[in-house]
Amino acid sequence: MRFGRILSSVLLTTTIAIFPVNGIAALSSQEVYVIAEKITVRIDGTKSGSGIIIKRKTNSQSSAYTYTILTNWHVVNLEGNYTVQIYNGRQYTFNHRQVKQLGDVDLAEFTFTSNQYYELAEMGDSDQITGGEPIYVGGFPELAVGLTERKFDFDSGLITGPPQKPNQDGYTLRLGTKVLKGKSGGPILDENGKLVGIYGQSSKNINNRDTDTIPLGIALKTYLQLTGTRINPSPAVTKVPSRTTTKNPPQPVTKISSPPVTKVPSVPFTLAKTLPGDFFLVTAIALSPKGEILASGSKNGSIELWNIATGSKIRTLQGHSDRIESLAFSPDGKTLASGSNDETIKLWNVATGTEIGSLQGSFFSVYSVTFSPNGKTLASGSSDGTIKLWDVSTTKEILTLPGHTTKVSAVAFSPDGKILASGSDDRIIKLWNVATGGEILTFDGHSDRVGSVAFSPDGRILASGSDDNTIKLWNVATGTEIRTLTGHSNRVGSVAFSPNGQILASGSDDNTIKLWNVATGTQIHTLTGYTDTVDSVIFSSDGKTLASASRESNIKVWRVSE
Repeated sequence: MRFGRILSSVLLTTTIAIFPVNGIAALSSQEVYVIAEKITVRIDGTKSGSGIIIKRKTNSQSSAYTYTILTNWHVVNLEGNYTVQIYNGRQYTFNHRQVKQLGDVDLAEFTFTSNQYYELAEMGDSDQITGGEPIYVGGFPELAVGLTERKFDFDSGLITGPPQKPNQDGYTLRLGTKVLKGKSGGPILDENGKLVGIYGQSSKNINNRDTDTIPLGIALKTYLQLTGTRINPSPAVTKVPSRTTTKNPPQPVTKISSPPVTKVPSVPFTLAKTLPGDFFLVTAIALSPKGEILASGSKNGSIELWNIATGSKIRTLQGHSDRIESLAFSPDGKTLASGSNDETIKLWNVATGTEIGSLQGSFFSVYSVTFSPNGKTLASGSSDGTIKLWDVSTTKEILTLPGHTTKVSAVAFSPDGKILASGSDDRIIKLWNVATGGEILTFDGHSDRVGSVAFSPDGRILASGSDDNTIKLWNVATGTEIRTLTGHSNRVGSVAFSPNGQILASGSDDNTIKLWNVATGTQIHTLTGYTDTVDSVIFSSDGKTLASASRESNIKVWRVSE
């Protein structure tokens, strides 16, 4: 006999974990809300509930992604058609026949396909959740008296006690949150915005008395065991009492042994300053040509301008409604371009902070923007697999370059402005003739997504960073691979050449920055001190400053003494 009364859903969680579960300070409830809203979906149909965006697969033969939604079996166990609605209002249909129950517990999966790029829930460690731990639950309550729409609902509470023995539906977690029908199938998030459970049932008094019920959840561990999914544990870090970032002592650079590279710095790299960023994740950075101003983009869509010399904030640019994916200064430093997940590109006056233009016509999330060397053209890469060239003065589209089968994560102009390089989730790098829009060469060598490309200052070498944990150097003239740089233990999301072309910097999901001798391919030095992914690295024009952005929600400025 079942004593559980089924209800519907949970809060989501995709956070770029700013800190590991046993790590530094927790996220604010506002930060977790932003994460939850992006990864929780609304399910309507024969029955209603909520779900979690749990997996994403790139379709090699098209520009689409296949997403897996995790929900409760009781939400989708009846025959019929259903719709799933994402945070941005887009809806996708599926049928009960597409649903797969997981084991004999109250969990199920189904898939849908879209050319849009959506964030995934980041998986946490449900074994670490104990009584008294704060958690967040969200989802889409059913219509009731006083409610006119099924809108996202966000709730917080505590784990009310140690896990119970699983009931026949697999529920072990007891939650101190409100009970709202319609939220079944949504996520339970920990204080770092990581997924630790699936919400979906409430207790009922055995004697059927009218008493308060206790919301219940299925631990994420149950889902992982049923699907054979493995997650990489976060590195252990020592807890600190607040969100403030501790400074790391200067790290000496290891001198290159043999063969040496002429004039490559062999003196310490010093952490000059740490810019606090926002309380939101720093997702993109750019340095002005003279190295005086640093722009940082955040997960909440805001852009900050910083004085590098003083470390003080100059101003905040507001206008985007979603995550900033890419930033670029014009060659004269007067204009800043920003590409966002809100499917727009904006141009900003750096001196005044005012928006001076919005490039229309993309209609897809914009993952990379870059100015041509003369500043007259802007290139952008989008989630639909296309690259667009724009006239900066008129904000009109010049050309569309089709060719990639999925998201274009990186674009870069050659120093003479005649060639554009693009890197994509389809693992391919392409070179394009800027004047004609024709494809020149295709580089196929990475075994996973390409997230960053950069030309050497002389335009002869192209560097690429990939999710296969490697960096490759390519001969631009012939399209042949020169060498592969190995040393990172996780995704390489950013690469940048020093102005003299002798050093390559790389930022990685292994929480480090590595410096490489371009001529020999040997590793010069590793900059450490991060507890999360390094998403962006960039050199100043004089090569004396290296800026880096991490998912710790701050920017570090490293100074090289010569």
